[in-house]
Amino acid sequence: MFSQSRNARKLFAEITQRIKSSPTRISATLFHRNSSHDDTVEPNAENDHVLVSWTSKLSKLVKQGQPEEAICLFKRMLLLKSNQRPNYVTILSLIKALDALHWDVLVMMVHGLVVKMGFISEPSVLTALIGSYSVYGMGTCWSLFHQIRDKDVVLWSAVVSACVKNKDYLEALELFRRMQFIGLKVNRVSIVSILPACANLGALRLGREIHGFIIKRMFSHVISVQNSLVDMYAKCRNLESGIRVFDGMLEKDLVSWRTVIRGYIENEFGIEAINIFSKMQLLSFFAPDEFVVRDMIMAVLQSGENKLGSAFHCYILKNGFLAFVSVATALLQMYAKFGMVCSARSVFDHIGNKDVIAWNAMISAYTQSKLPFNAVDAFTQMLHMNAKPNEFSLISLLQMCSLMASQEVSHELGDSIHAFIEKVGYSRNVYLSSALIDFYCRSGRVKQGKALFDEVPVKDLICWSSLINGYGLNGYGIEALETFSNMLDCGIKPNEIIFLSVLSTCSHCGLEYEGWNWFYSMKEKYNVTPKLAHYACMVDLLSRQGNIEQAVDFVKKMPMEPDKRIWGAILAGCRLTPGPIEIVKFVVEQLATLDPQNSTNYYTILSDLYASEGREEDVERTRRLVENA
Repeated sequence: MFSQSRNARKLFAEITQRIKSSPTRISATLFHRNSSHDDTVEPNAENDHVLVSWTSKLSKLVKQGQPEEAICLFKRMLLLKSNQRPNYVTILSLIKALDALHWDVLVMMVHGLVVKMGFISEPSVLTALIGSYSVYGMGTCWSLFHQIRDKDVVLWSAVVSACVKNKDYLEALELFRRMQFIGLKVNRVSIVSILPACANLGALRLGREIHGFIIKRMFSHVISVQNSLVDMYAKCRNLESGIRVFDGMLEKDLVSWRTVIRGYIENEFGIEAINIFSKMQLLSFFAPDEFVVRDMIMAVLQSGENKLGSAFHCYILKNGFLAFVSVATALLQMYAKFGMVCSARSVFDHIGNKDVIAWNAMISAYTQSKLPFNAVDAFTQMLHMNAKPNEFSLISLLQMCSLMASQEVSHELGDSIHAFIEKVGYSRNVYLSSALIDFYCRSGRVKQGKALFDEVPVKDLICWSSLINGYGLNGYGIEALETFSNMLDCGIKPNEIIFLSVLSTCSHCGLEYEGWNWFYSMKEKYNVTPKLAHYACMVDLLSRQGNIEQAVDFVKKMPMEPDKRIWGAILAGCRLTPGPIEIVKFVVEQLATLDPQNSTNYYTILSDLYASEGREEDVERTRRLVENA
């Protein structure tokens, strides 16, 4: 026992030394505090009583969100009680403290302590370690899981949860089936662990089966299970069933309200989410937390009502939520997307301790508002405040370069950003490489974009897409399709975004045969369902080739309703290649219905076409139509 205690003290001396220099920025003063703690345990008490007291204090610190203090207390326990051996409950509290620090080295060191002290066969300790390691991948989790012969339902549920956390949803479902096959009695924790797998796979049918299983096993009135069901139905795009579960809950907690609000938002029902929030304020005893408030900002944004946004800003101020940097940042982003950049800046200026996310949001807000020099100023201020920019900061700046009216200034600034990226060691970041390729191609320097592309060691889908899109923007249709073919040869599966780049390139470069070939192969060969934007590319391709009647027929056969982009492409084609005037009239009527604010412009185009054919009566009739609009 004494040997184990000495080993523990030696190992934990290493842990605390690691903490002092760790990236978690734990204050070194924690490790030099006076040994008299506020609630110091009496050293002369009975050993068992002393151990319980130490463990209780350790657990209390963890619950209070003070993991660093908990680790210091554990160290003092080892130093002051040389004959006192921690039990597995103490170790469980210690692991919870380490989880809050998110530092894998500490987890591995405590794993070693667990082995040295003989707790590795304790299921609860093993379960806690699996939870800790799951943040860093499944390798060690599987190793720990397989080394125990008699696995209980808690251990199985922990591995299911770890699989879901690592997005191994099919593996999680397989584990859940095996649990039942070997006769384990599934509990509520198992249910709450597996439902997110159904949600993220969009497996509605399987989710319904588990719902039936829940009813059969009498778990249907457990709040955590009901919350998970609401989340599952919302993510599976069957919100109506989720609402029925929510409405049938006898008791609701804050998570219940947060889940249903988020469900409405995920299904793009912003107004309904706002109504539920109002209902929560009136009918429940729960005050919203910062997570609910952030979700509500998204709901306001979905509503498209900037006045509603200003009103909710007042609510945030009144209830003190602006003190949360994440809430202030979300509010800033809302104003930016509403085009209210001055209000966005006002919110930003009132943020006390600005993190890199807040700085990025402000830079992005200026970029969205086409204020490139303001974005540069914000970035400069960020550097002066010793805030370290990340890849997202630099991507926003590169996007901003393309907005500059002066090509010379744009090139100079973009080159400076590239040099900064090299200087700070981000040159191997694939996202930044893709953004640089996009910048060079958009500024007409395709050779530099291609050279940078060739230097990227491991090219992902975004990197390939940047070059393909870059070639298309500069009229290099053949090179774009060759690059796309090379990507397929590398075994990278195309998605809807890269197909959009390919079809857009075919349209702009007049590659009609290739365009139709890739359009039809989307679903048949790659199982990518064409969306409205893909159909718009094909309409644009037909219209540019002068095939106006064929384009209209294609639109009428589309599986979704056309928007103004579709009809706008046909109208542009009509102006380039004069076609039957009745088709133009039909197209203009569609556009006037979809975009009434610009109806005068559309009817003016129609009037000009009538005039070019000498149809004066139709010109006069169209003019009166515009005047009466």
